[in-house]
Amino acid sequence: MDIEPSSDSPERFKLYDELELLEFQDKFVIKSHQSSNQGFWINRHDGNINLLDGDTNLESPSKTSTIYGVVGTIRLVVGTYAIVITSRKEVGSFLGFPVYHLMSMRVLACNEALRFATGQEKKDEAYFTTLLKEVESMPGLYYSYETDITLSLQIRSKLVEGWMCKPIWKQADPRFVWNRHLLEELIECKLDRFIIPLVQGNIL
Repeated sequence: MDIEPSSDSPERFKLYDELELLEFQDKFVIKSHQSSNQGFWINRHDGNINLLDGDTNLESPSKTSTIYGVVGTIRLVVGTYAIVITSRKEVGSFLGFPVYHLMSMRVLACNEALRFATGQEKKDEAYFTTLLKEVESMPGLYYSYETDITLSLQIRSKLVEGWMCKPIWKQADPRFVWNRHLLEELIECKLDRFIIPLVQGNIL
């Protein structure tokens, strides 16, 4: 039986569930469909993350697409790579909130600096990039935009009031967050509404 949230409970934290990916020669821009002024961009040369502001040029991207979340970022030998969710499937609910199965991902390469790398660095980068590509087809990853799915109902019953108002990554038990190390830079940039804790396994 599903458990419905109380109607008089404090407002829960909710992640952006649909994002726009704009691709430029020098950067990737990721912003919310619901709040177009909320987002960030990743420098394709050094992988640094910057918040959107009035000075960010968003005109004439080479490609625009819809994505459904950011899995995280990882820095390899030379380049930085961002991983985004390109498709999802609703498979059930927890506490009355939808739970999604992550169906496909895409790796965005921010490695323009690679052309200045040594031969060995390029070789090492190619090896790790091959391993990273395997992440795109990682099976059994689940998440929710509106509630943490790492904690059991027994543990939840002992939580203090207002716990659900915290960013979802702060609610989650890090032991069960598959992408916890990939989220570090997003956390540092305080991009709470873009940070999706993923759980690997079978939730059914």
